Amino acid sequence: MLINRNIVALFALPFMASATASELSIGAGAAYNESPYRGYNENTKAIPLISYEGDSFYVRQTTLGFILSQSEKNELSLTASWMPLEFDPADNDDYAMQQLDKRDSTAMAGVAWYHHERWGTVKASAAADVLDNSNGWVGELSVFHKMQIGRLSLTPALGVLYYDENFSDYYYGISESESRRSGLASYSAQDAWVPYVSLTAKYPIGEHVVLMASAGYSELPEEITNSPMIDRNESFTFITGVSWRFLIHRWMSVRLVLRRNATKVVALDCSVHTGNLASESGSYG
Repeated sequence: MLINRNIVALFALPFMASATASELSIGAGAAYNESPYRGYNENTKAIPLISYEGDSFYVRQTTLGFILSQSEKNELSLTASWMPLEFDPADNDDYAMQQLDKRDSTAMAGVAWYHHERWGTVKASAAADVLDNSNGWVGELSVFHKMQIGRLSLTPALGVLYYDENFSDYYYGISESESRRSGLASYSAQDAWVPYVSLTAKYPIGEHVVLMASAGYSELPEEITNSPMIDRNESFTFITGVSWRFLIHRWMSVRLVLRRNATKVVALDCSVHTGNLASESGSYG
């Protein structure tokens, strides 16, 4: 099964937040993906929807970030993420494609930078394959802007993904041995730029539940479409789901109240609060 790289981008943008409070969102949804690989039918799968925004780290679906520096306009973080892109010949309907080697999803590590302006947010990131499946790396440059229309929030985004030669060749290339087994022509994929657009909508139901939907479209370059593995020039992804929002409070306070009657201590009040998990009903996004 192939899950398009755009799902990573679609997940991250809707849940990116700049609030100072710690926010947690947990839910479930479904992702529909039109795979560019030949022999694949459109597929739908259930997915978890998880995000957390804290003071020092965040979870934005498939990406865990450790914040190195943060200001009103800028955020720089180290990232660890899961790349869901994969190819499983056992799931393919095309006999020739069934003879190819499996391409595995992989773990990535890198850096991400966000810059906030009134007109929107710019994101730049780069991450390398740390499991050595592809021995490649991926970059992303995007801009997105959240618009509020009553309770409905819309976040359009425009961006481009960069796949280096090793990454492209792992997922879209065909080796000489694969060519002999399958009858497909051998192909060495080059580095590629993949532009995409997306639109995310979120609508709160009551105080705690949020409905979300996100659609993304990417235009595949000839470095990818020239591969005999590929039979379409574009890729489309649609995600919908529901999540529950929380605000996490963490504090510790000690109050010492002395009341004196003449020379005698009447009362000593010492209280310690160590934590609370409460539903959050304010703005989120």
